[in-house]
Amino acid sequence: MKTLPPPAVKVTPREQEIIDALLAAASNKAIAERLGISEQSVKNRLTSLYKKLGVGNRVELVLVLMKDRR
Repeated sequence: MKTLPPPAVKVTPREQEIIDALLAAASNKAIAERLGISEQSVKNRLTSLYKKLGVGNRVELVLVLMKDRR
């Protein structure tokens, strides 16, 4: 089952790929390798997601994303 951010939040296709990898418990390094991008790009995308979802870190992001799965 794919986890999507709340409907009011628009994410790019790349951000969705990062969300999927993040929810599979992948590290930034593993996400970067999986997507063929740099670790810094992963960090930048995560920072963008934090801002869009109003969270401050990776754990809070996962909690917000998982909230809709219950």
